[in-house]
Amino acid sequence: MRTAVALLTILLCSLTPGAAAAAPRASHVQVVAHPDDDMLFMSPDVALALRSGARVTTVFLTAGESDVRPPADYAASRQSGTRAAFAAMAGAADDWTRSALALPGGRQAELQRLRQRPEVALVFLGLPDDNDPDSRHALSELWRDPAHRVPTIPATGSVVSATGHDRASVIGSLRRIVDEFAPTLVRTQDPRPDPRYQGQWGAAHDHPDHVATARFTETALRGADLPLLHYRDYNVADAPANLPDRVVAAKRAVFARYAEHDPQVSLGAPYDAWLASMRLRRPWGTRWATADRHAHVRGNRLVLTESGVESAVDAPFVPREGSVSFADPSRLVVQERDSGAVWLQDGDRPWLPLGTPPPRRPGADLGPPSAVSVGDRVVVAVRDQGGGVSVRDSGGWCRLGGTDVLDEVSAVLAGDGEVHVMAASRTGMRHWRLTPSGCGEPVASTEHPVGGIATTSGYAAFRDSRGDLVVLAEHAGWQRTRTIDAEAVSDPAIAPGPVLAIRNADGLLEIVRPDGSRTALGPVEGRPVMTPDGDQAAALTDDGLITTFDVP
Repeated sequence: MRTAVALLTILLCSLTPGAAAAAPRASHVQVVAHPDDDMLFMSPDVALALRSGARVTTVFLTAGESDVRPPADYAASRQSGTRAAFAAMAGAADDWTRSALALPGGRQAELQRLRQRPEVALVFLGLPDDNDPDSRHALSELWRDPAHRVPTIPATGSVVSATGHDRASVIGSLRRIVDEFAPTLVRTQDPRPDPRYQGQWGAAHDHPDHVATARFTETALRGADLPLLHYRDYNVADAPANLPDRVVAAKRAVFARYAEHDPQVSLGAPYDAWLASMRLRRPWGTRWATADRHAHVRGNRLVLTESGVESAVDAPFVPREGSVSFADPSRLVVQERDSGAVWLQDGDRPWLPLGTPPPRRPGADLGPPSAVSVGDRVVVAVRDQGGGVSVRDSGGWCRLGGTDVLDEVSAVLAGDGEVHVMAASRTGMRHWRLTPSGCGEPVASTEHPVGGIATTSGYAAFRDSRGDLVVLAEHAGWQRTRTIDAEAVSDPAIAPGPVLAIRNADGLLEIVRPDGSRTALGPVEGRPVMTPDGDQAAALTDDGLITTFDVP
């Protein structure tokens, strides 16, 4: 046992930035359906937040009892596993306080705090799991029917009594929890899982509790000026694994601590595939910054920062998280939150709707756009609702093809004036050269990126399954010219040189120069972006704001 604990300590410490954790100032709140969802689908992000010294709270909407009997005993076992795993991630003894957290309407949730680090907290609402035969589909029914009401299931040994919830009380409880813990950053699950995957779950295409949890969280945060990150769940297994071996080993070690208390799980299939990946549902891409300005979506607003001054941009639609792409310093495209429709802002002109490309499939989302200026035209590329790639030039939308493209695509203007579009798919890289007709022809590739492909003048870069970086060069016919050992946990950003920026396995923004030298600039919370001249990099940081770093 001592050997196992020592190994776990080594693995977790390997994810720790070099300096001792500073006094907590950031506050991260995760809202998930079940005990284990955050360790499976939101790590290493949660583990890195804990190791940084941030205030970290996970809210579990359901008891996670499934159809195991007696339900209160199994719920208690899952809570024990969660406590053990969080204590391990925090580097503290598995010793917790338990109290009642007051919620609106006289209701209560159970609040558990890590005794050595009371800023680490777990909140259990205890709503029934979707698979509980006494309350089938409880969370989904609460979401669909405002009049529906269900009782909670306090775990054995709980300090709170059973109560009842309806749709309004769940939303009100989440708002009360947000007030209590004052997050700077909120994470939740996938509100609209990709219908290409996980068909065994029917119309939800994922565990229904995951989907309902994400929708409750979105609703509770409407109007809040907070970044909300959505994470993919079961369907990360339908995309290539994307975490370095060292990070996967640390995730497995933590999950093993949880699994000691939960006989229904294992470290084998399907859990091994979930442990090997982490993916945002709506990735931010690498085009949301340009010379001296960047833009992103926060709290249903499009926020533009110019020369360090932040302002809200008026738009005739509610923008979607992760959907901003600058075509050039004066032109940007953004998606509408619900439909995914693309809009263009060209300087001071009114917003221009660009619509959505065919095919149109209800329930399917468009991927985030990538835009590039070609003279007075703006070319936009997206992953369409059919799972392929479509582009829009001055002549309207044209479908390039594909069915298994991942979320992101990237458009780049080559030196000869042609536009190239690149995307990762489950079977390898897809690459097209646009033709004068406004559509395109395939370009052969043998590469296998695991996520977004960053592009700049003359170069493209992506992450492979080991977390290493691969660089393609236009002068080599868009073939591989470099492979860089990186242990990246984000897809890269790129600037001419090429200079690359990644989030590394320690959660730090790292710059990789053409000569191979590297500089770590500070902790970040997601994929970085670089300005077109490579002088600056920017990323979401733990205070919930965008931080700009000068690139030395």
